[in-house]
Amino acid sequence: MRSVGINEMTLKLLGVEVSDKKIPMMTPQFNGIDSMTTKTAPAMSEEAYEEAIRNQAKKDFEAGKCGGENNTAYRALKNSYVSVASPDRKGYIAKSFQQVPMNKRNQISYMKIKDASGQEIANYSPNTGWTGVMTKDEMKRESKFMAIYMDTWRSLKAEAQQQVKPTSSSIDTFI
Repeated sequence: MRSVGINEMTLKLLGVEVSDKKIPMMTPQFNGIDSMTTKTAPAMSEEAYEEAIRNQAKKDFEAGKCGGENNTAYRALKNSYVSVASPDRKGYIAKSFQQVPMNKRNQISYMKIKDASGQEIANYSPNTGWTGVMTKDEMKRESKFMAIYMDTWRSLKAEAQQQVKPTSSSIDTFI
């Protein structure tokens, strides 16, 4: 079997850019639902957050869904709730950028960002871009969010199942 080589010109005609340069290091996004969380002031009181989480669970239950990556309102609320416990990733990353000379930034193949206690809070590679590494405090806060949300959602589901009365023609009817 004969192999066919593809040259650089053919790749360009196909719309594939060929470059031996590293992918430029971009600053991470800190706004939006797909962003990396960074320290923020609470958007509301703890009681208001808990009520908002319960309300989100009710809306989701009524819409026939439960949390999830495709649920933008759920994700935005979770990010807001967790960011209260997040480290100042934005500040740490900005400080790290200041320490890397401008002409060397495109040559970075991997970078770890650590907080003052030495815990890794973010990392960067040209292949995956920026990734936030959750801290224990963020994990605890996310777990609390999930507990409130799932308790509410499961209660609504149990209540809905109680309201469904079996009929005499139901297979589940016992004599």
